[in-house]
Amino acid sequence: MSVVVLLGHPVAHSLSPAMHNAAFRTLGLPHRYETLDVTAEALPGVIDRIRSGELLGANVTVPHKEAVLKLVDTWDGPSAEIGAANTLSRTSDGRRVLGSNTDAVGFAYATRDLELDGARVLLLGAGGAARAVMAVLFERGASITIANRTSERARSLARSLAHPVDREPGVVDWSSRIDLSAVDVIVNATALGLHGEDPLASAELRPELIIVDLIPTATATPLARRARAAGATVVDGLPMLLQQAASSFRIWTGQDAPVEAMRAALYASVN
Repeated sequence: MSVVVLLGHPVAHSLSPAMHNAAFRTLGLPHRYETLDVTAEALPGVIDRIRSGELLGANVTVPHKEAVLKLVDTWDGPSAEIGAANTLSRTSDGRRVLGSNTDAVGFAYATRDLELDGARVLLLGAGGAARAVMAVLFERGASITIANRTSERARSLARSLAHPVDREPGVVDWSSRIDLSAVDVIVNATALGLHGEDPLASAELRPELIIVDLIPTATATPLARRARAAGATVVDGLPMLLQQAASSFRIWTGQDAPVEAMRAALYASVN
């Protein structure tokens, strides 16, 4: 039996094991998916376990998506462009660790029905997920303003990610995030919501807003609940989680993921 792990801190909340283990069972694959709460100091040792073949691969979540790029041996195009990886596997020669990014695919799928061309987007967060989100938003014609609790990280993201010359991302102080008068779309790419937080707790949510909350939790986040109550359009974190998981599954196994079995397991785990 081969093991795939989810690397992060924390990871106990994750819905990914239900999806992936259902997929492995459906295709009769002798694999198991587990969570592994790992600190930054312990991360290199886990990468070595993938390199040696002890682990089949891994998903990577907060706060390690950017850090793993310095620890792997090579990376795919999306990871290089975005500057973060959420999927780790061994290369075909079996001797190196490959970093891949399926977050961008997942976000593009989750927002496929939204009209984003010309949209004014407030992006909350400046970590690995935010980097993938920005890449997709630029492709879709959106203009982006970043708010992050650490302003320097927001400015670093604005400077480092390639963007259209006429749509340089803006940066606002975290305290200014609640001024939504010039915002059409809000994307929460922070970890706020995992433990009942609302990153926009004091902001008034208008019915015409679009709220995309990337937190994939078993119950709706406070932001998602409040946005729905206000009549806003809401996309929660589950569609993105499902699609990025299906893409990761193919990387590890070389087989198309049984998406319907994964979807059924995911939504059964939240009901």
